[in-house]
Amino acid sequence: MIQILFLFIIFLIFFLLILLIIPYYYSFSFKYQQKFTYSLSLLLIFIKIKFSSTGKNQILLIEILNFKKRIKLNKNSKRKSTEKQARKFPGSKIKQAVSKNDKVKKPKNKSSLNFDYKLINKENFSHLFKFILDIIKILKADYLKLNLLFSFEDPYYNGLFLAYYYTFKEVFDYPNIKVEVNWQEVIFEADGSIGGKIRPGEIIYHILKFIFSLKSLKIFWHLYQSNSKKG
Repeated sequence: MIQILFLFIIFLIFFLLILLIIPYYYSFSFKYQQKFTYSLSLLLIFIKIKFSSTGKNQILLIEILNFKKRIKLNKNSKRKSTEKQARKFPGSKIKQAVSKNDKVKKPKNKSSLNFDYKLINKENFSHLFKFILDIIKILKADYLKLNLLFSFEDPYYNGLFLAYYYTFKEVFDYPNIKVEVNWQEVIFEADGSIGGKIRPGEIIYHILKFIFSLKSLKIFWHLYQSNSKKG
């Protein structure tokens, strides 16, 4: 029995390693204009997984040969079901739970991320820019499209961003990347898409390397302190 369990564990580890090493075909598209919508597709031999999100609606589509399964993953599905139960049993504990959840969630909607603009400097920009370059090289994108309209409060940050943007344009030959700065008002609108091959193991390694680097940890700690002071 122990030998069978040991062999099963070895087989499982070997199978997971194969899934991390072999290439996947992927495509990702997004749009941000007051709200964020996106779609992500992964294709491995005869298995296709697609995840899309539009506002509050999230849909997961799984295709294996001729089999198709569509799953709705709405954010507020649990809350709606709880509210229905509360209507059936007025005055019950369920209704009290719903009202407590509403009280807890309301402050979250009012609050926003207290971003410290001191973090936007040349050193942090270089750190993030290097990470983005490494990820794009690993993604081996067949195509990359991006339309970006934005502006920071301080024109200095706009100039700093544009300097790295033109450096990026020189490193990669993607003609469908267009960035425009709105100098009249603070704004952020974007839409884009990317597709190609990917090896999950490489991506996971570089993401973990970026997150646990000393510079990233300092940035995360600074963000935590600035938001904890606000709360």
